[in-house]
Amino acid sequence: MEKVNYKGADLLAHRFEIRVIRHFNNAIEYNAVPFILTEIQKRSDDFFQFPLSNGLLGTTIVDSAVTVTINKNIAYEPRRYFTCAHELCHVLLDTEYIRSHPGIDTEDKNGLPSSKNSSRERRANHFAALVLLPDTILNALMMEKKSKSYIRHQQKVSYETLKYRISDFIQLRFLLSRSMALDIASAFADKDADPLQQKGIYGFWHAAEDENISPLSRQQIAQKNNDLALGLIDPMVFEGCK
Repeated sequence: MEKVNYKGADLLAHRFEIRVIRHFNNAIEYNAVPFILTEIQKRSDDFFQFPLSNGLLGTTIVDSAVTVTINKNIAYEPRRYFTCAHELCHVLLDTEYIRSHPGIDTEDKNGLPSSKNSSRERRANHFAALVLLPDTILNALMMEKKSKSYIRHQQKVSYETLKYRISDFIQLRFLLSRSMALDIASAFADKDADPLQQKGIYGFWHAAEDENISPLSRQQIAQKNNDLALGLIDPMVFEGCK
């Protein structure tokens, strides 16, 4: 299986975020969806919705033209928008590869790649999540204590995408282990998440972003945030965060 470089996708997602945020008064109003749709229309020769068979969500075909198709039967809006952003990544980064490897870009009803080259599919999923909910936007939302329901409706992302982005963000920024980051993300974004624990996560987030930790060494920051995260087993440890 071919390995792909994620740096190009990260850079494109960041540039896209900069363009989108200019249209909003502040970060918590961010909504990339209209801009994703416009960009696909501009970059492809044909972009339309069609009832795809075999449970496929979307596909990009490159021959004499670039054709992007989204399954019109996708009822859940966040899933549809994620699929659009996923296909946009292929249009921006993978057209020549798809031209020489027809059929590599197909996504099944579970959002999983139904092709042999899943590395490009994973990169497209990564790009889609970053474009819909960039780091700066996610951080602003959590610092403003916005609910997962607000994020789903305003940023048009599924709870699964929100969980992925929280886990990815806090692992890298707060220097937590992957398993701990995922536990915290699940405690916030899962359907049956405890509201008290969600409040605790806001407290954790604020504490971890506190400017007082900036002069500390990476090892000290990691230990401090590890202690904070472990405190989530008792959400009242952050009872001062209303």
